[in-house]
Amino acid sequence: MRNPCIWCCLVLLTLVVCDSCLHEERKHLMDICDAFLWPAGNPPDWSSRDCCRWERVTCSSITGRVTALDLDAAYPSWYGLLNCSMFLPFRELQNLSLGNAGIAGCMPGAGFEVWSNLRQLEILDLSENELNDSSIMPLVGLASLRSPFLGGNAIKNDFIVQRLSKMKLDILDLSWNGIFGNISRAVCNMTSLRELHLNGNFFFGVLPSCIRNLTFLRVLDLSNNLLTARFPTISFANMTLLEQLSLSHNQLEGLLLLNSFSNHLQLKYLRLSSNSASFQVQTENPEANVSSQLQVLELSNCNLNANSGVVPSFLSHQHGLYLIDVSNNNLSGHFPTWLLENNIYLSYLSVKHNSFVGSLILPSTVNQNLSWLDASYNRLSGDLPVDINITFPNLSYLNLSKNFFQGIFPSAVSHLENLSTLDLSYNNISGEITASFPTTMSMNHLVLNDNNISGEIPTSICTNVNLGVVDFSNNKLTGSIPNCIASNHLFFILNLRGNHLTGSIPTGLSSLLNLQFLDLSKNYLSGPLPSLPNLTYLHLSENELNGTFPLVWPFGANLKTMDLRYNQFSGAIPRCIDETFPELRILLLKGNMFEGMVPNQVCLLT
Repeated sequence: MRNPCIWCCLVLLTLVVCDSCLHEERKHLMDICDAFLWPAGNPPDWSSRDCCRWERVTCSSITGRVTALDLDAAYPSWYGLLNCSMFLPFRELQNLSLGNAGIAGCMPGAGFEVWSNLRQLEILDLSENELNDSSIMPLVGLASLRSPFLGGNAIKNDFIVQRLSKMKLDILDLSWNGIFGNISRAVCNMTSLRELHLNGNFFFGVLPSCIRNLTFLRVLDLSNNLLTARFPTISFANMTLLEQLSLSHNQLEGLLLLNSFSNHLQLKYLRLSSNSASFQVQTENPEANVSSQLQVLELSNCNLNANSGVVPSFLSHQHGLYLIDVSNNNLSGHFPTWLLENNIYLSYLSVKHNSFVGSLILPSTVNQNLSWLDASYNRLSGDLPVDINITFPNLSYLNLSKNFFQGIFPSAVSHLENLSTLDLSYNNISGEITASFPTTMSMNHLVLNDNNISGEIPTSICTNVNLGVVDFSNNKLTGSIPNCIASNHLFFILNLRGNHLTGSIPTGLSSLLNLQFLDLSKNYLSGPLPSLPNLTYLHLSENELNGTFPLVWPFGANLKTMDLRYNQFSGAIPRCIDETFPELRILLLKGNMFEGMVPNQVCLLT
């Protein structure tokens, strides 16, 4: 017969574990909820009795204690100062996320050092906050910590790497902090590291050769620094477990044979673009034997195959890529449509700054994933594809500028509902813009300058409420500037230079408080100048504008460039010009009807 006391104990234990987490921890969770300002003002749903089922809370299935707590984007209510003591009751806490929480430091006596009592805390996310060197330093005393995520803070001293290197870490993320200095050789002692993220800083000097000791690395990201890495090198030969290697946007030098990564069977991400002209990647001699199926490949500005124009042949065996960047390599031949056909998940393709010729031939099948296509600065010609919206229905960025495309403005772009950036500048595109103008509401950059586009500026430009940049300069547009343009308050660049526009400048432009750059030069505009309060750059030359010199009331104090040449402005140049435009760098008044003396205050525009 079973002992009834044993059954009673089992029932009680079940109630403790399953009927909400420990009462003490539940109470402290409610205190935390009150101490934070939650995203969009909506605290998580912590109303049920069982707090182990609450949003952002994870508990142990054995003890019922809290093991993980996600407070991402939840701001401490006390001016961004964190009271670390409030987490001490969670004795089994293993994973704490406080990313993007606006934390600027800790309350006195309640800094990160108190977490040394949390003896199971291994994963700590403090990324995207405002923490500096002194506030971060106590983390070194947390013996259990294995994965600190500290990216996107205000850490500046390279000494932090040396201090953290004394810990037994699996992951170290110090990306995008602005750390200035050399990478300490002490980092080579962290032989248990699986991920090292030092990208987005100001590390300089030669990459330590001892980094080859980190043979367990899966991820190594040193991109966007000032480092010098010289090839050939054995630094990465033993890192055969690497899944991601990013050295892009550094000073890479010498010759890298891509075949040297033939033993890296797990490699998925490879980024090798260089800021230096003395770096070369060779994929053909010897032919690269990349056994792994890559997902991300960046080989920008690396004198690919000695600028022979040869597209890497190993790419014909790659079928899982979703990002390809082979820009600025002088590659030649026809547009590599086969890259799109081979990689059906491709979402980003950049082949800009090469020498591809012929028509832009699209793949025969629809690609739902492609969102970014940049083939600018090539020698492509012919008509733009009329069915680009069908082949790539989800494009958000399309840049075909600086080619030799011709034909009428493509109506297909008006059907790209997700398109936010369109740049067709410096081609030979013609026809009327009105019929095929994109009316998609997501557009924010529309650049069509230096073509032969005609017709009136379509009023549908006013319905693109997200437009911030419009450049129609050096075309053949006629008619007047539509008054409704003032309804788009996000405009910060408006360039209509070099057209055949007539009429006056809409007075409604004075309400565009974000407008920084306005160029209406080389048109047939007349009448006075409206109020333009926040401009930084004003270009109005070669029109028929009149009135007196624009004084303080229409303009702000931020103006740096004023070009009023060849108009019909009259009157005197004001003596208060130095006070009105303290930031003025360029002042061009030639070819008007100004009279009187040039005031001495012009000399104060230093």
